[in-house]
Amino acid sequence: MSKKKNTLKDLDEFLKQQAAALVAPIQLSDTIQEPQPAKKTTTHSSEPQPEISTAKILDDLKALADNEGSSFRKKFYDLIIQSIAAQKNSLPEDKMLINTALYLKDPERWKETIRAYWKGKTY
Repeated sequence: MSKKKNTLKDLDEFLKQQAAALVAPIQLSDTIQEPQPAKKTTTHSSEPQPEISTAKILDDLKALADNEGSSFRKKFYDLIIQSIAAQKNSLPEDKMLINTALYLKDPERWKETIRAYWKGKTY
């Protein structure tokens, strides 16, 4: 009997080989930084800090959608892209979400849009 092939595993291996051929992997010793002692900062400001919560953000997004009208979606996609790109540890799911938002911003030219976004970005 023939062995059933796992095409996803084969594809993953192929992509890893291609990525290694295109970009030399970064040495782990180059990326490790010495831990710095934490500095205690006390803020004695008379201004109250704004409330940050998912419910508040959702309410603000709804208000922004009402104010912006039809241009809200593109601004929302930009917000998604910027917030995910600002994360310190990038996951494959993050890249997929960014690509999805880029596609939704410009479905007619999505390939060029995605290519232009990632050109020059460091992964």
